[in-house]
Amino acid sequence: MEHYANELKNLKVQKGIASGKFKHLQKDTPEYAQQLALMKDISQKIAQLEAEIKSAQIKETNQQAPAPELPNQPFTLLDNQHKWGDEIQIALVNFDQVNDWAEFVRNNKTRLPSHNPAWARVVEQSFGHKSFILCARSTSGALIGGIPFTVFSSPLFGKFGVSMPYLNYGGVVSEYSDVCQSLMQSLEGVRAQLELQHIEVRSIQEGLGDNPSTKKASMLLRLPADDETLDKLLGSKVRAQYKKADEFSPEVRIGKQELLDDFYRVFAQNMRDLGTPVYAKNWFRNIINSKELDANIIVVYVNKKPVSCGFLVSYGDLMEIPWASTLKSANKYNTNMWMYRKILSFAIAKGCQYFDFGRSTLEAGTYKFKKQWGAEPCQHYWYCILPPNTPRPELNPDNPKLKLFVALWKWLPLWVANLIGPQIIKGIP
Repeated sequence: MEHYANELKNLKVQKGIASGKFKHLQKDTPEYAQQLALMKDISQKIAQLEAEIKSAQIKETNQQAPAPELPNQPFTLLDNQHKWGDEIQIALVNFDQVNDWAEFVRNNKTRLPSHNPAWARVVEQSFGHKSFILCARSTSGALIGGIPFTVFSSPLFGKFGVSMPYLNYGGVVSEYSDVCQSLMQSLEGVRAQLELQHIEVRSIQEGLGDNPSTKKASMLLRLPADDETLDKLLGSKVRAQYKKADEFSPEVRIGKQELLDDFYRVFAQNMRDLGTPVYAKNWFRNIINSKELDANIIVVYVNKKPVSCGFLVSYGDLMEIPWASTLKSANKYNTNMWMYRKILSFAIAKGCQYFDFGRSTLEAGTYKFKKQWGAEPCQHYWYCILPPNTPRPELNPDNPKLKLFVALWKWLPLWVANLIGPQIIKGIP
């Protein structure tokens, strides 16, 4: 480990020296660009070396003591037998006025990644949507449950609420089944109070309401302690697929703000090609800049050009990939499989025990892609709070309103799609 430490120290000294030279250089000159490229190269080497150090530390720890048995999934489902059994007080509160929400979520076993309060703040910062929390408290005032949700006002879909938008998860946070039921039952009153057409609750808990949508599932992989074991678990078929990219000499970079432009270039073009409006770059910038979210960007290059990318967010022992893209023109390079293999290595090096490939429609192409890596489904139950005798809204490409839109969007020039897409997608959760 000593040689790692010395090398890391030397690289950080080099970075400091390189950084100090910027004050003597003028922007938009070849010398400035050359110095910036040097800084990026040193930063990448530092990040890779830190990941190697982390991996070596994990291996050393694993050799000293056997790893404890882990459950197949990182989430804790509600125990229906565990009840509060006492009086509760339920109130709707503006998100930023619930001062004990962050601590409550941090210490609650039923929390999900999207319950991190940083997400509601980033959503408001990026899109302007306000969030609320339907809080359940004991008679002494202790917070014992809550449902965070965000309100939308969309020209296309009207006024509605989502727990939580743009993300895979949401719903109730509480360890008491009777508290969860009371909160869910109170949502109809909240819907009427705020004059919403509906409230969508993106949960993984079964039995919290009538007729939930079960079309989606998250694909979760329990990670081994080291890269060598992962290769064995993946099997020869998957190994052969991601190694096809080697003949094209792809390069990978993992970082933060410095990779945002290359990430967005690939992501925006891929979204246009799929017929989907793209998020504004500011959405990703705000996530990266949030001190409460551990986010990284991965970009794969072939011939020095970005062709595949992913956006990674870590929560303790879990890493998820909410967004990923590969250019159609790069499919011949097989960089998508190669990138996911690098991502799993990065997750292991960070000490993660689980990887969340994100949600997919059951048995769809993306579902099968994720399953080949050994991922197992975590069923979603999406509840919709509606007025009586009202059809469930379809805020997805199955909606006839959107099918023609998707077909036409694919033909837009990229600069037009990037200009107007963010204004449209802000209203689609």
